[in-house]
Amino acid sequence: MANVEGVLSGVCVAALIVIAVVDERTLEIPPICNWLIGIAGGIHLLMDLPHVMEYVAGMCCVSGIFIIVYWLTGGRAIGGGDIKLMAAAGLFLGWKKILLALLVGFASATVIHCLRMRLMGRGRVLALGPYLAFGIFTAMLYGSEIITWYSNFQFFYLQPFGK
Repeated sequence: MANVEGVLSGVCVAALIVIAVVDERTLEIPPICNWLIGIAGGIHLLMDLPHVMEYVAGMCCVSGIFIIVYWLTGGRAIGGGDIKLMAAAGLFLGWKKILLALLVGFASATVIHCLRMRLMGRGRVLALGPYLAFGIFTAMLYGSEIITWYSNFQFFYLQPFGK
């Protein structure tokens, strides 16, 4: 079981590397990469059937938000490849980790692209794929630990004084 998980993760990482490079250069995410991640997510889901709703929710939560943004902006704010990437990755990661991936991806995009605009004279248009790929990769490697840390941190500070 662990070997299959490793192979699936390796396929996803390889696809994320291709996505980061190609999207940065062309502003398009290759559909085959989204398919590979989606297939890996489907296999991962079949290996963990008791948690099927977590993975289905992961497929829908971020991509659903992206679809709404796409419709509201006529496709000027987000691309279809980004929507499909987050749906496929959500199926692989589940809802908690895909939300973490979104947060890491947006945070890194904000910092790095602002620096690139300031220091390198880059325009306002950015390829979101490399940043989302970084967020997905981070969530794959450290998602459980980050989520556990955050949950414990919140629990500790939300306790009433004196208890």
